[in-house]
Amino acid sequence: RCRTARGKAMGASQSPHTQPDQAGPAKKGFGYDAEAISRKAAPTNEVKLAASPLGGIPGAQAWHTSVIVNGDEFSFSDGGITAARGTDSHDAMAKQAQSSTQVQINTQVFDMGMSSYTGSQLRAALERYFAPGTYDLLKKNCNSFSDCAIAYLLRKRIDGKYRTLESIGARNPGLIASLSGDGYTPNPKVQDFDLEKVIKETDPEKAWEGKGETTGGAVADSREAMRAARLARLGGGGG
Repeated sequence: RCRTARGKAMGASQSPHTQPDQAGPAKKGFGYDAEAISRKAAPTNEVKLAASPLGGIPGAQAWHTSVIVNGDEFSFSDGGITAARGTDSHDAMAKQAQSSTQVQINTQVFDMGMSSYTGSQLRAALERYFAPGTYDLLKKNCNSFSDCAIAYLLRKRIDGKYRTLESIGARNPGLIASLSGDGYTPNPKVQDFDLEKVIKETDPEKAWEGKGETTGGAVADSREAMRAARLARLGGGGG
């Protein structure tokens, strides 16, 4: 009985960290909690779409659109991607239209949702696809950029009405040229531009698709876990 009591006493005096891990074997890796990191952070970046009507042709309204992330506006023109505040690109167009034609442009701003990606990340992801000198009135314009930007930020698409004129022009560029007083000349730099391909290539989620990649002794079974492992490896975390 003494031995039994003594054995119980000794067992009770053992330090908690010497007890077997009842939750299962310890995780292997690079000194990070892969499960905790893989939990996707709640989106904190407010995304809006600004749209201004600019005329057009019978049955097809022309639009200028831009994307606003946390108050910073991103728009596309012949100068490439421009960053400003609020609805600056729309305000500039409205001021120019009012002074030259007395036409008043009314800009609408729509809440699109919350994104995990910032405006800086958006610009970094898209700027090589929307470089200066690659603007085309029909094939690659501000609405093409806005569509791609919303897809990147929210995995959504803008309303098709904003690109109706482009769709008509793609089928009949001569019509647009005649209606614009021969002011439209196709940009040879963008004839191979494919909006759907760009949206697919810039999808931030696709970079981590797949399963079963070995990451330092543990097999990551989700794109979030794989991303966490790669970041830890690049950061030199020790295990």
